[in-house]
Amino acid sequence: MLGIIPIMYGNKVWYLYGASSNSHRNLMPNYLLQWTMIQEAIKRKCDIYDFRGVSGVVDENHPQYGLYRFKKGFGAEFTEFIGEIYIPYKPIVYKMYKIAEKTFRTLRTIKKKILGK
Repeated sequence: MLGIIPIMYGNKVWYLYGASSNSHRNLMPNYLLQWTMIQEAIKRKCDIYDFRGVSGVVDENHPQYGLYRFKKGFGAEFTEFIGEIYIPYKPIVYKMYKIAEKTFRTLRTIKKKILGK
């Protein structure tokens, strides 16, 4: 399963969000999906297909290096912007979410080690 949410405005297309399951990941369906969106942008006579952001860290050990490598594989031109600032609307709820997220990741890692995957 995979999907994409593009924003098409004027002569530009932004890759807003995309997601894929691990099913058949070895067939690299995300490449076909991106290529199809690029073809659609060309058909619409768009000047820009914006893959949007990647981490500023270009280190193979960084957790988001795969995302960088994927986008770079399309010959993307990287432009550095100022970045973003996140100010939680409900700081206590956000803190609880961050703790839950960390706990989930830790438990998932432990489960993988136990099951030998």
